[in-house]
Amino acid sequence: MNNYELDNLRETFSRLFVLAVRNKINFTSFTNLLCQSEFLSKIERNKIDDIINIPVEKILFSITGFEVKEDNSYGIYNDAYWCGQNYFDLHIRTKKSFSYIFLKLPMVKMMDIYSIFHEMDFSSLLDYFNKIEKEKTIIRILCEGYNKSLNDISKATLIPLSTLKKYNLSDENLYKASFQVVSKLVLFFDVPYSLFVQ
Repeated sequence: MNNYELDNLRETFSRLFVLAVRNKINFTSFTNLLCQSEFLSKIERNKIDDIINIPVEKILFSITGFEVKEDNSYGIYNDAYWCGQNYFDLHIRTKKSFSYIFLKLPMVKMMDIYSIFHEMDFSSLLDYFNKIEKEKTIIRILCEGYNKSLNDISKATLIPLSTLKKYNLSDENLYKASFQVVSKLVLFFDVPYSLFVQ
C-alpha cells in the first residue's frame, strides 16, 4: 500500500478505538472481536482495496454489532485515538500480528501508559514493547488470562505436558509447533491462528 492508503487506514483504525471507548465497549471484548474480524485480517494480508473507504461506523458495526450514528466530532486526539495509532504503528514496525500485540500489550495497559508515553517519540513505546514482550510467553499469558494450568490444557487437548512446558519456556519453541498442535490451542483458547505465527 502507498503512503496515502497507509495514512488513511491508520486514521480509520485509530478512530475505531475512539468509537469503542466512547460507547463504553469493554476493551478486552473489543480487541478480541477486532482480532477475529475480516477488517483486521485484510490489513494483515495487505488486502485493503475493499476496506479503505468504508465509514468507520460501518466497520465498528461489522466487528462488534454495535451501531453508532455518524459523528464527525470524534477525530480529536485523545487516549483512545493514541492507542489506535500506536497499535497500528507497532504492527507496521514489528511485523507482528495484532493478536500478538494485543496479548502482550492489552488495551487496558495501553490506556494506562498513555499519560507516560503520549508526548514521547514512538521509539520510546517501541522500546517498552520490546521489553515487555519478553517478560511472559504467549502460553503463560493465555494460562493466566483463562485461569488454566498447563496440566488443564494437556488434559483438554491431549497435548503432552512436556510439550506444553517447552512452549511455556519460549515463544520461539511455540512457533515450531505443528499445525495440529496449534489447531488444538486455537480451539481451546478461542484465539486466532495468527497469534502462533512468528
